[in-house]
Amino acid sequence: MLPTDVGAEVKVVAGFSPRASAGETINGAAIDRQGFQSCVLHARSGAVSGAPTTVTYDARLQESADGVAGWTDIAGAAVAQIAAADTEKHVDVNLAGVKRYIRVVGVTAFTGGTAPTLGVAATVVLGGVVVEPTSY
Repeated sequence: MLPTDVGAEVKVVAGFSPRASAGETINGAAIDRQGFQSCVLHARSGAVSGAPTTVTYDARLQESADGVAGWTDIAGAAVAQIAAADTEKHVDVNLAGVKRYIRVVGVTAFTGGTAPTLGVAATVVLGGVVVEPTSY
């Protein structure tokens, strides 16, 4: 691998697709992290509508042995709370000792407003590759 080929060292996965969230919990799909020892969880908010007085967006990672059931939060794997439109934050996560499957959980909440929504998205960048991936 050449030092200019970062794509051979990382795998970028959608935590969940961009959407307008109306105060809900969003459970992303299971991500098989086999072969990767770390990741970055990146969360982004977009436009807000409905004129709420406050808005919050929290994103965190959970783990599962089979990618179907038994999801539990991973310690230290949550971004700092987002409390504004058009904001992005990330957290670096050491996945050593974490179960094979991870997923992103996003939660939005509002105070006031008329049917408020917030555009949200999350991405996971897997790294710390144990064996260089051949394809995704």
